[in-house]
Amino acid sequence: MKTTAFLSLVLLSTTLMAHVGNSECNKGCTTLSIQDITFIEIEEEIQLGFDTGLYLPEGFDPYAGMETVVDRIPFIEEEVDFQLDFDTAPYLPEGFNPYKGMVFDINEIEVMEIEEDIELDFDFQKYLPKGFNALAK
Repeated sequence: MKTTAFLSLVLLSTTLMAHVGNSECNKGCTTLSIQDITFIEIEEEIQLGFDTGLYLPEGFDPYAGMETVVDRIPFIEEEVDFQLDFDTAPYLPEGFNPYKGMVFDINEIEVMEIEEDIELDFDFQKYLPKGFNALAK
């Protein structure tokens, strides 16, 4: 049924578009917009041949509990424990701390600006007005 409705809509729009360029219809015609077309979808009832109410519990609602609340979904973060099959202590210096000196100070970052001299391969003064000063306000 949906296919028939869609094909009818395509046929109607094709027919209307064919008449838009017709010279006979210059003054009396109105422009048809796609927003002006009302699409009616016909809901078809499915007949199963038996009463489903006899097999469902009393007060059954097929849509009950279908709302999803993201906060109710449990999030379990699995902590991975690495098992090295040897002792790392003989390979590290005595009193080794891997986190020593890992304090981040934003003020210790030095920003280096590289100044480049740009040379143009032509005399740009020819293209500027006389007395032009780029630094003047």
